[in-house]
Amino acid sequence: MIQAILFDLDETLILDHPVSLHTLRSCAFYAASWYSLDIPRLIQAAEESAVRLWKASPVYDYTQRIGHSAGEGLWARYETQAHPALKTLYDWAPAFRVAVWSEALAQQDIHDDALCEALAHRYFAERRLYPRYPEIDALLQALAGYKLGIVTNGVPDLQREKLEGFGLQDRFQAVAVSGELDVGKPERGIFEHICQMLGVEPQACVMVGDNPERDIAGAANAGMKSVWVARGFKDKDPAHPADLEVTNLLQMLPWLETLSF
Repeated sequence: MIQAILFDLDETLILDHPVSLHTLRSCAFYAASWYSLDIPRLIQAAEESAVRLWKASPVYDYTQRIGHSAGEGLWARYETQAHPALKTLYDWAPAFRVAVWSEALAQQDIHDDALCEALAHRYFAERRLYPRYPEIDALLQALAGYKLGIVTNGVPDLQREKLEGFGLQDRFQAVAVSGELDVGKPERGIFEHICQMLGVEPQACVMVGDNPERDIAGAANAGMKSVWVARGFKDKDPAHPADLEVTNLLQMLPWLETLSF
């Protein structure tokens, strides 16, 4: 019998990539008020530069292990330093944010340190939006009889900020953040930790997420059932099949009822 429903956060409960793209567009429009430029080209160049520079980070292996991305590096504060690598990121990230825009603008022969600084600060400030997917309020109301938890990869202060920002943190009885535990999805440890917090066995849990390699594979490794939500940003992976596939989380409610007997 299923007792607990566990959720990924980004792109499962709250929009992530669409908000990042919205913020990049805002920054590109702002840059276009300084110079005549190709806005879509600047946005693409900034995304590509961020990924390339991120891979050169002195703690890139750590960020991969806990599931912290280049895009998040553009706006994470790194003030909660639960691991030495987070202090490194605190010192390294400001220059990284400026360099992203410097490289992107340079592709259009624009070299302006003041604009790069302004864009880095603008993205850092404007990215702080945490919209819920449209079905979330109704979903949580329907799941009132279950224990609810969140299992999220990322650095402590950023993930906690997202949780507070999306306004529903009090609806969940437990939260496991990879950067706080120094273990991330798909490793068993983070799933075992939230089971202990909720007082349930893994086989009594369903894990819901959008990432086959981290959420669905992790659930299988931990002995949990899983639901994959196709949000359009992660492709289906035949190597990591979920027990149920949905495009809207409300679609899992009839299936959950069949597991209650």
